[in-house]
Amino acid sequence: MNGNKELLRTKFLKLRKNLSSYDVFIKSWFAQENLLNSFFFSKSKVIGVYYPILNEVQTFRIIRKSLSLKKKVCLPQIQDEKITFCPITNLNELKIGKYNIKEPQSKVNDEYEVMDTIITPGIVFDRLGYRVGYGKGYYDGFLKHFQKNNITAIGLGYEFQIISDSISYEPHDFRLDVLVTNKEIVLT
Repeated sequence: MNGNKELLRTKFLKLRKNLSSYDVFIKSWFAQENLLNSFFFSKSKVIGVYYPILNEVQTFRIIRKSLSLKKKVCLPQIQDEKITFCPITNLNELKIGKYNIKEPQSKVNDEYEVMDTIITPGIVFDRLGYRVGYGKGYYDGFLKHFQKNNITAIGLGYEFQIISDSISYEPHDFRLDVLVTNKEIVLT
């Protein structure tokens, strides 16, 4: 595959869409287990994590475990065409937001600026840490803006979402630090 983002997006969205609900549950369980048992999770204190849609790796165990360990958990909101992260204390606080994705009801505050770990979704990843998302650039923009804060950026996906070829990237694309799947953890 030549790294063309649109071709990759189409191909891997279709592969992900075709996963059975059983496969999503089982593969998500193992991907979350790999993350929860990692050094990156154990050292995190304030963690940003996505709410899963369209057969993305589920994150509910990560959210619940983080809250039970008294870590601060922040979920994304889309405001003014930018992504921001707001703290939550449980999953019942969420409401349907832009793109029909559940997000925090609270307004943005400065807490998201102290996140030390952010878990990003993706449609496809390469082993260098570049990702293809839905094409809006929300995560890339957020991570570029806060990279000075030493945020550990983790891509969470299924094993088939990591390709051996390089994804073509542009200066605004952010390189992730770690990729976690149901089969492996890849340091980039």
